[in-house]
Amino acid sequence: MKNKISLFLTISFVLSTGLSAVFAQRPGSPFKGTINYKITYPDSKMEATQLAMLPQTMKVRMNGNKARIEMSMSGINQVIIMDADQQSTVFLVDMMGQKIAMKPNKGADKPSGKEPVVTVTSETKEIAGFACKKAEIHFGDEKSKASPMIVYFTDEIGNNKLFYDNEYRTLPGIPMEFFYKMQGMNMYMTAVSVEKGKVSAKEFEVPSDYKEMTPEQLRQSFGGN
Repeated sequence: MKNKISLFLTISFVLSTGLSAVFAQRPGSPFKGTINYKITYPDSKMEATQLAMLPQTMKVRMNGNKARIEMSMSGINQVIIMDADQQSTVFLVDMMGQKIAMKPNKGADKPSGKEPVVTVTSETKEIAGFACKKAEIHFGDEKSKASPMIVYFTDEIGNNKLFYDNEYRTLPGIPMEFFYKMQGMNMYMTAVSVEKGKVSAKEFEVPSDYKEMTPEQLRQSFGGN
């Protein structure tokens, strides 16, 4: 359980500094609906039993500048609620019936503030029924130019806009195929379906039966350091 909690927290913090920004929408073109993603781990050196513990799917519900990300891993159900206007993030964790609400420490794992340079290429790919454009992202230095981040995005369902630091903040659309690096391992997200429609405001509220904890308290409660 201790190792599982440690792995869960690592994934949570990676996502909190990345996905919370990726899915914040630019005012004037909000997307309302749900995007379902498949998660794979290319080039992973983990054992099959370890990979089986990791999230395999991700559901993202959006309504204007609010987003709700849902994932599950080996007995742990996780929800991340973001509010771009308030610049707030809350994790809801349900571990075998124990329900915890947790806010990440301010400044933890904050991404680089360098302005990302986005180059939209002529290459396209159909993803979840949408014609997506390929973009390469770098930060102006020779190293990132030599190995840019690759993302496929669509501008048909709204414009993506970060509210603060993130490598995708200048991308002119919603990411449909992209990755995050977690302790040297790539988490690859690919959209498999898009469902347009209203999302209830209750989806972005913290349920009353969740107990608030800090990341440190959560680790300590399961024997962490």
